[in-house]
Amino acid sequence: MTYDYNRTSKIRMSITLENGVKVEGEFLELRISVDTIPDNKEWYQIRHSDEDWIAPVSLKRGGIMVNFMGTFICNPIESMKELGIELDIIDYKFFD
Repeated sequence: MTYDYNRTSKIRMSITLENGVKVEGEFLELRISVDTIPDNKEWYQIRHSDEDWIAPVSLKRGGIMVNFMGTFICNPIESMKELGIELDIIDYKFFD
């Protein structure tokens, strides 16, 4: 099941990827319907580890089936244009 981006609560989030790229966007704890995301934004999915369901460990351009933590909505990430690419998250922060 997927949910409407416009009807889902969002948390501001900042992540740093393994390639040094820092990105700010919105974290949603659900799978989001792609057709509800703003045109100028891109969607990625965040994976948690097997041991910890709270801390994000990677960001994927495309769908995650195992250890899905949430959806990350942001401006397109230049280094993640290719569908299926997945990069480790080395730092993150949630904002109020």
